[in-house]
Amino acid sequence: MIALLAAVLSGVIWGVVPTLYAEATRSGGSVRANFWKSLGALAFLIPLTVLTGDMVVPPLIGLLYIIANMSLGTGLGDYSFLKSIGLMGPGRATSVAFTYVVWTALLSHALLGEPLTVQIMTGVLLAVSGIWVLTYRGGRWDVVGTFWALLSSICYTLGPIAAKLALEYVTPLTMTLWNTLIITSVYGVISYPVYRVKGIGKAFMGGLLGVGVALSLYFYAIGSAGVTIATLATAIGPPTSQIASHLSGDRLTKRDVVGSTLVVGGLILSVM
Repeated sequence: MIALLAAVLSGVIWGVVPTLYAEATRSGGSVRANFWKSLGALAFLIPLTVLTGDMVVPPLIGLLYIIANMSLGTGLGDYSFLKSIGLMGPGRATSVAFTYVVWTALLSHALLGEPLTVQIMTGVLLAVSGIWVLTYRGGRWDVVGTFWALLSSICYTLGPIAAKLALEYVTPLTMTLWNTLIITSVYGVISYPVYRVKGIGKAFMGGLLGVGVALSLYFYAIGSAGVTIATLATAIGPPTSQIASHLSGDRLTKRDVVGSTLVVGGLILSVM
């Protein structure tokens, strides 16, 4: 139950923090925004791992799995998703990319031997249907954009499996720390020589919460509850985004209510 709550909380945080990256992304591009986001995560993770004793060097095999997870998730996965958004909009991109919830359930069963019951699969399909209701708004499907969205879905499927394998050798906090150290170095090199952008403070805080806190919770959930349930629980992110948007003044539509109900219902059904 604690692992499930950790995964749900990570999904809730991921549903809210993108607004914190918006100004830095518009001002200096996604690479510089991600650099400051990663620094915010390190500001939280370094003192925490020192206190908990999790600041250790992973064994080589563990480090390779961490690099695989980072490359697939925050590397190629995020890049492909952003490319897809640019080509066909966030609604259609999200509706394709979030099919990773289905592929993760199937592949985790095939590769890791995780349970896959009719009840779990029904819950997964309900959650994905809810995300479609929430995000898809019609319009033209772009072939290249769909390709990039599918590629991001594949990466988001394989990334958590690599994380599960890495967690056999390291703790969730150690994994989050090294994941962030590596990606911060990459973004730092690419951003050179211009680092300053507007919205640094917001991006920094977004990284502290979205990576430092939420990613650590997600890795803990993967190690304790398994890839399928942990990944499904993070599908609470899109409904959270809709609720946050409503609280900021946007009107809540029938689609928002129906989609959110499907996502939450699918999650409840899968863990009953």
